[in-house]
This record gives sequence, C-alpha cells and structure tokens, in this order.
Amino acid sequence: MSDRIYFSICGEGYGHSSREIAIAVKLKGMGADILMGSYGYVLERLSKNFDSIELKREFEMVGDKGSFDLGATIRKSRKTAILFSSMIKEEKKAIENFDATCVVADGRTAAIFAAFQLGLPCVNVSNQTSLEPFFRDSNFLVRLIGKPVELTMQTATTLAEVTLIPDLLPPDTICIGNLSNSRHIMKKQCFVGPVVSPEFFESAHQVDMKTPFILTLLGGHSFRYPIFENILKIADQFLGWDFLIFTNFKSDRLPPNVKISGFAADISSYMKAADLIITQAGHSTAMEILTTGKPALIIPDRGQIEQENNAQRMKELGACETLDYDSLDPESLSLKIRELLNDKRYSEKAAHYSGMSKMMNGPQRSARIIMMLSGRMQCY
Repeated sequence: MSDRIYFSICGEGYGHSSREIAIAVKLKGMGADILMGSYGYVLERLSKNFDSIELKREFEMVGDKGSFDLGATIRKSRKTAILFSSMIKEEKKAIENFDATCVVADGRTAAIFAAFQLGLPCVNVSNQTSLEPFFRDSNFLVRLIGKPVELTMQTATTLAEVTLIPDLLPPDTICIGNLSNSRHIMKKQCFVGPVVSPEFFESAHQVDMKTPFILTLLGGHSFRYPIFENILKIADQFLGWDFLIFTNFKSDRLPPNVKISGFAADISSYMKAADLIITQAGHSTAMEILTTGKPALIIPDRGQIEQENNAQRMKELGACETLDYDSLDPESLSLKIRELLNDKRYSEKAAHYSGMSKMMNGPQRSARIIMMLSGRMQCY
C-alpha cells in the first residue's frame, strides 16, 4: 500500500493553496499519491498539477470597501453551517474513495471531523488557531454569534493529530497574536517554519530590471489604489531607483522610473532581486518576505486584523516598517521608503530571518510529519 495523502483546502485567497502546493510537491518527491479538494479559482489552480475534486464552500468572506466584515461573514455563513453535516459526509466519501492514509486540512474543519470519524490521522495546517482577536472589538451580537464558530474551530483543532504552524519558532513567530492559549491546542502545535513555494528556496532567476528597484505588490483591489496613487507622486524623488508595481491599476501619467506589470509567472525572482518590497501582510506574503530576506514596508488592508497583527509583529522584529491608510500620504510614504533603504539594520534583520526560514525548511519538515503519520496506517 502506498502513501495516499488527501488535501482539503480553503478556497478563500491564494495563501492556503500556496503553502499546500509547496508541501504536496515535497510529498510527491517522496513517492506519495496526492488528491486535492477545494473550490472556485483555487480548484482551477490546483487542477493544473494535481488530481483534484470540487468541495462545497464552508464559509464565504465578506468585505465592505476593502475591510473584512466579520459580522457579515458569520451571518452569511450561517446558511452553510446548516449544511455542515452534509459537508462532513462529502469529505468522508472523498477520503474513502481515494483510500487515503492521511488527511491534510487547511482552513477546512469538515475534513478534520471526517478524518476523525474514519479513524485516520489528520494534519491541520493553520496560522490562526483562535478567532478571539477578530471578536475582541466587535459588538455583543457578533461576539454571541461567533462563539459557536470559535467552539467548532477549537474542537476540530483538538481532534487533529497535529497542527502545523507554518511560521518561525517562538519568540520570532509572526502569527503569535492569532494563536490560541488553550493547552488542548498548544500541546498539538508544531512550528515547522515558513511554508512557501520551492522557488523561494532557490537562486533567483534574472529579471528584466537593470537598475536597483522597489517592488510593490498591489493586485487589483480598488481599496489599494491610494498606495498606487501616492507612489506615482513621489517616484521622481528617488533618482537612480525604479518602482516596479504589479497591479491592474492604470495611469496615463507614469513617471519615467515607474513600471507596471499585471502578471508574473514567478514572482519570487522579483522579490529576491528587489531592494525593498511594499505590500500588504497576509500571512503567506509575510512568510515569502521573510524567506527572501528583504526589508519591507507593510500597509495592511483596512480592517484586516490578522494583517495588522502580522505587520505589527514584523515591525517588532525589526524586519519592516508599517503604514496604515489613515496616515498614508506622499510625505509619510517617502520618509518610510528612505528609512528602509538607508538604515542597514532592516536588511540585516531581514537576512537573519531569511537564514532562519531556509534552515527550518517548512515544506520539507511538514512533508516528513505527514509521511510519518501516513506510515502508521501501513505498518502492519
């Protein structure tokens, strides 16, 4: 019997799938068979390189003008919560049909319950084992509605054999503010190191930039337009530097040292070649920045508590500076960029955490743990 690993992956954003792809690549190299389960555009992404199946959405994130709306997300997800038992049955059927020897769940609690019912080992991958930071400043109704969600999450986490935290070891953990203090959860946590695509551990490929440059990652979310707008206003202050912006935004008045690109097949090479990175602070992005060893200016999306926590932690570790949208203006942006480029302490700290990230080798360590658990089902 071979190692057959079933992945159940949340399809909200690219972060969950990015780290699971990195782990799955290592597992395939060890001879394991892989089946991926997700939905939406993430399923399309996974299907390019792995056998995949479509799953029902457990929850749907709701935003309001670029801010994460926790109350609206919970209210909208109540409909799917009613169907939660059918989702567990769906996961069980997929696991049994694949004849899985181990289950990996990333942002999917139904898969953990399904694995538990089938008596199979389950690995939970998460950078958030508590929702308390999200509820802390919410109104009474949201906190009341959120309690069952928190309980479900904690129950699922305790049922898994292990929770892999794809982050640096404490006290250098970026997501430390989003982790549970429950002993039942803490005793099952394993810090494996940043889990990023294999390209981030390799030597950089040559990129089409001939001068020192500042890389900005914006995507196409309209609420990030002020960052784009302010960069255009200050670019001419930085002679000898280029600004490369990956975004869908357009402008008829680009300064000569600003270049816009809509897509890159390998963003890691640009991150490794850049002198400074300007972006938001989703956990996967934060781990990529740390692994590349580049100083960064982090501007969290408004209302995204997880991003705000990540940004604050990276600043405490000396690897970045931060700005929020309320204080974002040309003068503040220019001052932050100059500080990051001129103060060697930022690049030294970034290099330190890059070495730590590569030494931990999160994808390899995660794959070994999964294979060890899979082997338990085949030892006799």
